[in-house]
Amino acid sequence: MTESAAILSKGEAHEGHHTSIWPFLIGISAAIAFGGLATHLAVTAVGVGLFIFAVGGWLVQDRTVKFGVVDGLIEDFPFRGVSMRKLGIWIFLATEVIFFMGIMGMSFALRVRTEAGLVGANPLWNPDLGVTWAAPGKVLNVPLTAVNTFILIASSFTMVEALHAAQQGNQARIRLFLLATLLLGISFVSIQAYEYQKLFLHEGLRPWGLDPGTFAALHGGEAVPNWWRTYGTTFYVQTGFHGAHVSGGVLGLAFLTAKAFKGGYSQKNHEAIELVGLYWHFVDIVWIFLFTVVYLV
Repeated sequence: MTESAAILSKGEAHEGHHTSIWPFLIGISAAIAFGGLATHLAVTAVGVGLFIFAVGGWLVQDRTVKFGVVDGLIEDFPFRGVSMRKLGIWIFLATEVIFFMGIMGMSFALRVRTEAGLVGANPLWNPDLGVTWAAPGKVLNVPLTAVNTFILIASSFTMVEALHAAQQGNQARIRLFLLATLLLGISFVSIQAYEYQKLFLHEGLRPWGLDPGTFAALHGGEAVPNWWRTYGTTFYVQTGFHGAHVSGGVLGLAFLTAKAFKGGYSQKNHEAIELVGLYWHFVDIVWIFLFTVVYLV
């Protein structure tokens, strides 16, 4: 950290403001919320409340403290020239890769075991294709989700353009492309919410299963197949967690856009756009894998 020490020794006034407790509190609150999913929903509610409080505190601090200056503190070898904030986001994304690999691996394991007859009385992951309601490809709206996938991919392009505009100091293009990215992100979440309500209310696809009477009313008197509960659980876990990540990204984009319209970014102060962009590209890539595995395979 010799370079960091050298920068601090110059006595630059704004450098002392780069340390913040709020990201740490956000991580702790998220851990509490996730832990509550395995213990009690009241714990999850506490975690969510703390998370909202910590995010709010970070946003308030960002309004009064000068974050994201490109010539700020940097790391030493092997990350020479990389700011601590960028290194932090890369480490965070590495943990996110592990997280999504875990839930996708879990879903794949359940699928393999179910197809092998190891879970439940029905040895099939997919039911008899002769039953018109039953095949996942007929329950899920694949064409609509394909359009939604294109929307998310397009939002990555607009995010890249926003960063490029910031590097050039073009304020009008920064605002234009950040706003476009935000609107595309909102569109993605809205379409997914529409699909969820249709699957949940009209198709009976629920993570905890569906009582036989309601299922029979929805599907012409058919009995609830054992695979339906397993498939519903894996579907909502995979797409739901991704949707939560996209929703978080939309909130970040909303903050960036509001700040951009106030002239908050320039050629020397745009790292926040780059960091949010890295996260946004990550959720885009994850969705490409999820769309392929959940909707097409």
